[in-house]
Amino acid sequence: MANKLSYISTAAVLVVLLILLSDPFMLWMPAKAQMIALLAAAALACLWAGFVLYERSSDEREALHTMHAGRVAYLSGITVLTIALIAQGLAHAIDPWISIALGVMVISKLAARLYAERYL
Repeated sequence: MANKLSYISTAAVLVVLLILLSDPFMLWMPAKAQMIALLAAAALACLWAGFVLYERSSDEREALHTMHAGRVAYLSGITVLTIALIAQGLAHAIDPWISIALGVMVISKLAARLYAERYL
């Protein structure tokens, strides 16, 4: 239970930091130092959530749940980035980071799949 609470709280903190960082409704105007501190906190939270906080599966059912969650996360990321690419393409202002992120996601999935088929 404590492990689930850790995952949920990490995700909640990450979402709050990303919302504060993007400021979608232009509610506040942070100073440069505040923006740098917020950016550093968001980057550290992303690194913590993505690399440090990892799941351990003890049986086949938990491994299946972990793989299913990874697949849902991948498909969600592809969907959001594709929608962003379409919206920005229609506005004639495509951010190159969206294209880079999409390419990296697809290529890394392909590389992992080819590696797993060959060596695992």
